[in-house]
Amino acid sequence: MTETLSYKVQTYNDEYKNIFKGVYNDFKNKAYSLYKFELEPLQYEEFVDSVNAGLIQCIILFEEEIPTAFLVYTTEISEALELNIIHCIGDENLNAKRRILMDKFIDLNKDLIKEKVVTYPMLGTQDEFTPEITNYGFKLVGLAVERLIFSNLNSLEVFKAYKPKSLPEGYKIVEWDSKYKDEVVNVINTSFINTSDALFDPRFESIEGCKDILNKITSSIYGRFLSDCSCVLLHNKKPVGICFTNITAGRIANIPLVGLTKSHCGKGLGEALLHTSLTKLISKHINHLSEVNASTETDNYPALKMYRRMGFKEDYYYPQAYRPVK
Repeated sequence: MTETLSYKVQTYNDEYKNIFKGVYNDFKNKAYSLYKFELEPLQYEEFVDSVNAGLIQCIILFEEEIPTAFLVYTTEISEALELNIIHCIGDENLNAKRRILMDKFIDLNKDLIKEKVVTYPMLGTQDEFTPEITNYGFKLVGLAVERLIFSNLNSLEVFKAYKPKSLPEGYKIVEWDSKYKDEVVNVINTSFINTSDALFDPRFESIEGCKDILNKITSSIYGRFLSDCSCVLLHNKKPVGICFTNITAGRIANIPLVGLTKSHCGKGLGEALLHTSLTKLISKHINHLSEVNASTETDNYPALKMYRRMGFKEDYYYPQAYRPVK
């Protein structure tokens, strides 16, 4: 006779601190290999402190009274309800466990999801849950992670051989300066309000939301901000484009945002911005960085071609799930 397993789910509390540690550390040890994490996950004590402080929320699945899976989410970082990770130990009944955790997540947040978009980057093996996530009202956007690896001499040669077009009259690229802050907020808003980014990060839809994004980038919330490698495109001395750079892990640089207001698109200005930032990054930081990466939609062919022309290669793809407000 087939054995029927008994599952239950509970939100984390300190009663489970000792028995949950092994499950969390299993995730921590596999964060890079299974889930493509770039940042080092929190140490267990730091994780527990963050849960107890209400910064993150954790739902645990128990199998015959033993924790074997968990789901982590946060309501604090942006205007969206952010589902960060679903991790399961072992290889059996993975999607069944994910469904149980997702059911609990939806139930706990049934009032909040009436007001907030839910986002879920399905990194690594989490993409196995893609066929089922749509049953919860999620939609999907495919994202590609582009990498320019500095140890790859061919990629560096491609970058060095790239010749950007001369800027048209009236345009100038300058280094980031906080004096542009208020105007750049408007650049971010007009550049991203009608893109898929706004679907899973609704902050792009409002000036206040874009101000929050800019503040978090420049205050190093998303990684150490490199002001000396971040650029602003001016047209008649007014900001019309941006390219930001930061360091998200010890030796990994990232392009969190590159964008132009629509009236200035189609002139090669985005490429000029990206090339200027990368040139600064490579000349100043190549000795202590291993790569620079960026992400873009899998069907954004102009952006994909732009990165390829500068030596980037698509490293991996993942589905970005989002659940719109109904």
